[in-house]
Amino acid sequence: MEPISFSFGIVGLIVFIITVVSIAKSTNHGVVGKFLWILVAFFLSIFGSILWLIFGRGKVRN
Repeated sequence: MEPISFSFGIVGLIVFIITVVSIAKSTNHGVVGKFLWILVAFFLSIFGSILWLIFGRGKVRN
């Protein structure tokens, strides 16, 4: 295993954990919304975390 890919994996894991904690603490989404955002963050990795930061943290329109 190359050191660069290993370190990127660690950084990706840390970013994912921070994103999941941020999603869990969010009061703007219900249980289903939080679950869907966690799935997006998991399957899209770093890009999913960026999407959460840009689109997910705002208020949900009713």
